[in-house]
Amino acid sequence: MGPLKAFLSLFLLIASLGAEAKSLSVHVFYWSNRIEAQVAMRRGFEEEIKKYNESAKQIIQLIPHVAGEGHLGVMNQIHQMENAIDLNPDALIVQPADISTVSRATQDAALKKIPVFTFDQFVLNGKVASYVASDNYQAGWNNGIYVESLFPKNHEIKIVIFEYTRVSAVINRIDGFFDALRSRKRKFVVLKRYEAIDPLAAGDAVNSMMKEFPKKRSIDLIFSVNDGGGNTVVEKLWNKGRREVIHASIDGDPVAVTNIKERRLTVIDSAQYCAEMGREIARQLIAHFSGTPVTPKVLIPTFPVTRETVSEFKGWLALPAPPPKSFPDPRASGSQQIQGDYGGATVRIGMAAHCPYLCDRGADVWSGYVFDILKDMAQKNNFKLKIVNTKNDELAKALKAKKIDFAVMPSYLVRYQPGYQIARSKLGVSYTGALFTPGIKMRVVDKNSLENLRVAFANLGQENDFSLDPEEFKKSIKLEGVDVAEKVIKVIGERRVDVALGDYNVIRYTQQRRQLLSLELQATSLTGFNTLSLVAAESPPAFADHPLRLQVWLAQARKSDQLQKILTKYNLKDWSDFEY
Repeated sequence: MGPLKAFLSLFLLIASLGAEAKSLSVHVFYWSNRIEAQVAMRRGFEEEIKKYNESAKQIIQLIPHVAGEGHLGVMNQIHQMENAIDLNPDALIVQPADISTVSRATQDAALKKIPVFTFDQFVLNGKVASYVASDNYQAGWNNGIYVESLFPKNHEIKIVIFEYTRVSAVINRIDGFFDALRSRKRKFVVLKRYEAIDPLAAGDAVNSMMKEFPKKRSIDLIFSVNDGGGNTVVEKLWNKGRREVIHASIDGDPVAVTNIKERRLTVIDSAQYCAEMGREIARQLIAHFSGTPVTPKVLIPTFPVTRETVSEFKGWLALPAPPPKSFPDPRASGSQQIQGDYGGATVRIGMAAHCPYLCDRGADVWSGYVFDILKDMAQKNNFKLKIVNTKNDELAKALKAKKIDFAVMPSYLVRYQPGYQIARSKLGVSYTGALFTPGIKMRVVDKNSLENLRVAFANLGQENDFSLDPEEFKKSIKLEGVDVAEKVIKVIGERRVDVALGDYNVIRYTQQRRQLLSLELQATSLTGFNTLSLVAAESPPAFADHPLRLQVWLAQARKSDQLQKILTKYNLKDWSDFEY
């Protein structure tokens, strides 16, 4: 072999070895290294990647980032993601500190064809390759099934809730809990709702609760949507001698599990398998790099820890155990089946007219994406659709009075009440959007982000019951009356305010109609997330299988892309991430 050939052979060998040794760069964005459940998720993820790297031809190199808690943590994560995207990594793994404010960075990654994988929470309006989370609906359902069994058959359960509807997972937990009570025809009354999921807020809330309900047995049950607040509730009640109350919670925190063992108020805690969440998102990442199919959405089952089952739960790091047989599958449809079509019957559906949900064109002519869905359902199921324009706060009464067969309404108006049947498949999600005056560059994380800004507040559509109060802000105006969406665009265009807040879907639709898509509209978690539900009175309606027909329609329309075609007409996106 001549010197030239020898040199070329050596060069090619070195080049091939270098190619094999090149690692895959993956930036990982963790929320917190102080919250134990999230630390367990990280441990599961990194252990699975380490195991893969031991035999991989091309290793995965993890570059970790930790956001931290609170407002500063969210801002940190935004900047961390933006900086990482500039480096063109092979993938991003995100544990979102806030599902809305990191949306823009996720969209920027998609433009550069950088795949994004999320765990624990999804990213609102973000394109992700895979999303892994706990089955939060199942967690709430199991809590409801168990506590319901602890009370006499005809007893009305007096409930206090510690919640936080600004997090999508919490909504699923609450819906699962109350759906379980309704499935057993249980009478209940929600005495009070407190927005508290951390120890400090829960401590203040439980002190207020004890002042409002000082008598023993004035409360039967406290349902806390997580152990961060729930453990504080139990500690304070126990120390004050309020030991007649029972408590249900979610997470599987070791303190909560100990409370169950020692009979300290907590009777059930639906535990997450935190490490398994991390392991599963690692498997999806590995599948992507291996060229094998990636599962878009994976829900990790939770485990109902009770005095009867506590020995079967091995902790956050364990592999998931099968649920006890005494807990039914929340998604089982039972014996209900679709029976033919409706034979041309008229179905009366009440809904408040707010474009783009339902648009009143006059003379009983309608449009809007919900109407388009219902109209297509009517054609395929052979019924006549009758829209009854009814204000949101009057829909429940109209159902009880049998003036309508179904209502499409914000879930919070009936979620906390017995006597209604709420379809599991949703017809949309509303939340607050922030429309900025050109030149204003910021991220709205919480109401502190709005300090010193000129803010317009608009009542546009399906408002939540946790709306912001304009009176809290010095430089604010309130937009009301007819054509509110047009007023939003006007005050922004005239630069009378820095930012306008209102229903994200309404503003987005108005942008398209006015051809003002260049204005920046940011989705926010300011007032939480509010699902739209198909609701019936508890007594069997004339069309009892209608919720099942809706479920079938949505499944087929998503598969055929029909739903997306409808939503595109109104400049909207699918809400499937909120489905459970």
